[in-house]
Amino acid sequence: MKSEAIPELRAPAPSSWRRAALVSDLHLGPDAPRTTARFLGWLRDEARRADVLIILGDLFEAWIGDDLLAATPTDAHHAVCDALARFTADGRALAVMHGNRDFLLGAGFAGHTGAQLLPDPCVLDFAGQRILLSHGDALCLADTAYLQWRALCRSPQWQAQFLAQPLGARRRQAAAMRAQSQAAQGRMETWSDADAAEAARWLDRADCRWMIHGHTHRPREHWDDGRLRQVLSDWDLDHAASRAGKAQVLTLRTGDRYTAVERHDLA
Repeated sequence: MKSEAIPELRAPAPSSWRRAALVSDLHLGPDAPRTTARFLGWLRDEARRADVLIILGDLFEAWIGDDLLAATPTDAHHAVCDALARFTADGRALAVMHGNRDFLLGAGFAGHTGAQLLPDPCVLDFAGQRILLSHGDALCLADTAYLQWRALCRSPQWQAQFLAQPLGARRRQAAAMRAQSQAAQGRMETWSDADAAEAARWLDRADCRWMIHGHTHRPREHWDDGRLRQVLSDWDLDHAASRAGKAQVLTLRTGDRYTAVERHDLA
């Protein structure tokens, strides 16, 4: 990570938030109908208890450009974006961070849904607690091949060239990239985890003692020298590798004297 200051999430008005819901790695889309349906049901009901929904990357399995919203016929991407728009229209806040699957979410998506697009990393000031938020992929220092790809696909030049292609060509290219990624994930020994020392350096630079991130699909609380690093679970109700299903939400709730932290499994 570069040495510039880490941005802080202070808008629109986090001081008024009493309950925040955080999720990551939902991988929603046409190929995950049960997972997508569970998210839509949660968004209509339980999620509305929160003042803000924070999505720390990989909301979608793939996002090939904001012009997807104008494509017909409509599909799961449209259903999710329309549901998010209803969520924010009712007065709730939505903050979305790019993941390694949906890094092309842009101003069109934000305008349609009412989302605030977050820089990665950024600091959330919640009830007096400074919490460092990240998707988590940039912490996986051992995965050098992925980090090289990440630098390439986040460049304005690569993105302009990709988005200049017809929608059908982008769909085919995204499908090929997903197949390669899924093959690599099938070999768990090659799936890099977040680097604990690098995470500690990020926390020190941000003047934080608490980090929340996703990406690794390894939910856990890591304590190190008084620092807490919470890893969010992915969501998956569709595939054989997750027969029991996964659909976890991390909720922060402020009280008069403390902040309660709870994990809820919606599966």
